[in-house]
Amino acid sequence: MVFGLLPITQKILFWVLIIVLVWGVNFTFWGLIGLIRLVSDKLHSSKLHWERRTTKGKTNIKISDVAIIVPAHNEELVIADTLRSLSNLISVKNIYVVSDGSSDKTVEIVDNFGANVLNLKISHGKAGALEACLKNFNLLQKYKAVLFVDADTRLKSDYLEKALPFFSDPEVISVAGFAKTIWDPKKMSWVQLLFVSYRDRLYFFNQLLVKFGQTWRHTNVTPIIPGFASVYRSSALKQMTLNPAGLVIEDFNMTFEVHHKRLGRIAHHPSVVAFTQDPDNQHDYYRQVKRWDLGLWQTIRLHGIWRSKFWFAMSITLIEVILSSIMFLILPVLLIIFFIPHLIIGVFHFWLLALFLGIFISDYSLTFVAAMIQRRPQYIILGFLFPFMHIYDALAFLGAIPKAYLTKSNGQWVSPTRRSS
Repeated sequence: MVFGLLPITQKILFWVLIIVLVWGVNFTFWGLIGLIRLVSDKLHSSKLHWERRTTKGKTNIKISDVAIIVPAHNEELVIADTLRSLSNLISVKNIYVVSDGSSDKTVEIVDNFGANVLNLKISHGKAGALEACLKNFNLLQKYKAVLFVDADTRLKSDYLEKALPFFSDPEVISVAGFAKTIWDPKKMSWVQLLFVSYRDRLYFFNQLLVKFGQTWRHTNVTPIIPGFASVYRSSALKQMTLNPAGLVIEDFNMTFEVHHKRLGRIAHHPSVVAFTQDPDNQHDYYRQVKRWDLGLWQTIRLHGIWRSKFWFAMSITLIEVILSSIMFLILPVLLIIFFIPHLIIGVFHFWLLALFLGIFISDYSLTFVAAMIQRRPQYIILGFLFPFMHIYDALAFLGAIPKAYLTKSNGQWVSPTRRSS
């Protein structure tokens, strides 16, 4: 049957199915919750002000009460810029760099800058390096809060001014940074822009809608406090196991620790901005995504499942991502087996054609919205290739499942190729 002749109800159901497959139930639902939160905050501005005001009570945390830890592994290209940006926010004496087995000039650069440095000759892994830094400098006793910052991260100048007032609420134990990619298209080729802009679009929608909804005071189910730029209460860190054996990354484990031990609420807001340098090539992009996915599944293996609203939300997310990953891997096969041969002989499978067009249109609509809001016309061209980028994500996500349960990691890490500023 020709798609154009189908009853209107079947057409509507078809497009709803396509949107759900591409956008996802998770994105749609939490995006709606995020919008509800936004409206609620606007209508109840006094509540928002209460949530973010700085008080003189015992839960108040000043900038001088914060230690910043920067884990680094061969970061000589970017570490100086990171330290300069951090010194605009806080005293240099509050900045601690832990070099995890670096063989370049990272330690020398930090020494010359005047920041505190711990030089680990043998790699401990990122989580092990963070733990060693906390213990070596006795930071959890000296400071009320600790901010973890990756070596390629640039905090917005008002990051701490925006983040710390959330701790006026005694239930808040962590503030998750709002990630934005370092956007400098004049210094990148179109191939590099493809990987960076695709990641940037992911940041834009996932944080502005999904994570915003998941971190509402009535929900608190976000699965990740990103390790690139997030701040924790020291009292919460004292109760957490930061470096369990067998994990490749630390931030999923730290987030699960917060939820599993019911330590408190995670705050997140678009005003708490940090910029990060994302991979600009296929090798680094895939390796990073695979590492993230492996870390997620290893954390699930470690913590298991417990009865909670967090795991209810997490289960829906995992099921959806598994199914969508399978779909994106099957579609190219269907295209080769059914569509191309029939296109050559002049026989069309209208449902299959409509499926491909529907997926493309649904995905491109997100790209178009992001391009308009962020005023990035490069998206308009690069967005045609974004659906193919999902294949990288699908391969990494599904491939990480057996690896997480059959192997263990030592946490050692290799940074993506850095771009000097």
